[in-house]
Amino acid sequence: MDLNAKPENPKPQGFLPDGYVVYEPTPVATASLKAVKAGFAPHKPVKPKSKPEPIAFPTEGYCTYKQVQARLQISNSTMFSWLKQKNRLPRLPMPVRIGPRAMRFSVQDILDYERAAREATKVAAE
Repeated sequence: MDLNAKPENPKPQGFLPDGYVVYEPTPVATASLKAVKAGFAPHKPVKPKSKPEPIAFPTEGYCTYKQVQARLQISNSTMFSWLKQKNRLPRLPMPVRIGPRAMRFSVQDILDYERAAREATKVAAE
């Protein structure tokens, strides 16, 4: 048996419900504290040049605020601003209360919103 051989699947997927897509964020390279003190490394961590991939988004059911923000690539303040606007078309769908303290968005509503936004952009461009 070769001790230097790599396993066939180095990163097993783990358990996720059916219908979820997994994206791994880009790792951030950092310098060790010893190297920084010795003057051989920058003081701040080295950031990746590209944005990390979006988080998992379900294909059906309900999704969280974070999942919607990652899907639409918007910030927290933009999302709440869009939810408050009444005259914006297409309008971001309102979340659904699924418990006493839990609010979620319907995945189908978010997909319909994306489709309507794409169509509105095409009409505006013509």
